[in-house]
Amino acid sequence: MVTGITERNKLKQELSGLGYSMSYINDWQPKTTLYRHKPSYYIDGSVCDEIGSAVHNVPGSPDYVLRKAKIGLFVWKPDEECECKWCKEASAKLEETCKSCDTVLSGKNAAGLASSKRHHNNRYHK
Repeated sequence: MVTGITERNKLKQELSGLGYSMSYINDWQPKTTLYRHKPSYYIDGSVCDEIGSAVHNVPGSPDYVLRKAKIGLFVWKPDEECECKWCKEASAKLEETCKSCDTVLSGKNAAGLASSKRHHNNRYHK
């Protein structure tokens, strides 16, 4: 646990910058639930934990929560109004035009756009 005033103020500033209320550092619970704002992957690239999945009974201390926030885990569920970098990225729509047939392909993120391109190319441009 962080004890010095300088460390507490730094934690408050960092947590505030990530969307936490300033009172979180003073009112934290010993245990909390964190929600994924970005998917977690297995080593082979397949998704093991989806966006929105919960991680229960983790430490609620501000220093722990700050470390997890930096990798996309927050105490609130992801939604359209979330301002974290992962939710902003997920809500952005990417588009690209097929060079062969001028079809507009889209995806919510780079992986989604790549999937649309593969599907399109496999179906229409074998």
